Amino acid sequence: MMIIKNKFLLPATIILLAAAAYAQKTEKFNIVKEGIGIENIKIGKSTMPDVVKKYGKKYRWEVNKAYSYQMTYDRLGLSFYMCQTDKRKQIFLIEIKQPYKAKTSRGVTLGVSTKEETERKYGKPRKGFQYRGINFYYNNYGKKKIISEIDVLEPAGIRQCKDAK
Repeated sequence: MMIIKNKFLLPATIILLAAAAYAQKTEKFNIVKEGIGIENIKIGKSTMPDVVKKYGKKYRWEVNKAYSYQMTYDRLGLSFYMCQTDKRKQIFLIEIKQPYKAKTSRGVTLGVSTKEETERKYGKPRKGFQYRGINFYYNNYGKKKIISEIDVLEPAGIRQCKDAK
């Protein structure tokens, strides 16, 4: 009886491991385009109403002093920023965190890729961990520095908003 169980246990384990590996490779990621945006939300073109149309009305609204407004979709891992004085309400920055499934156009995967991998794919960063149209942030997990946040911004850099009066 024990021999029969073992004959089935090994093949079943192999099949389960193969299925898990396949699922990981076929997991769908949203492509982050440097200096452009995500899922048809475009930096410097899309507006707050465009974001609401795409992601819905269940967001947290934050006021960042007299500088910007922030719409945060906690359940998605997305935040969208706009200048308080911008009557058009254009998005100037998209902040991406987990649980959002993100991969940049150069293959950096949120929550998976390391700081070192990112530097190999993007080159030497400008100050901090900044590149043209995209910034990265990481957390230390043991000896690994895992990418924990990706910010998409305009290619020229972060927009300088005028303070609201």
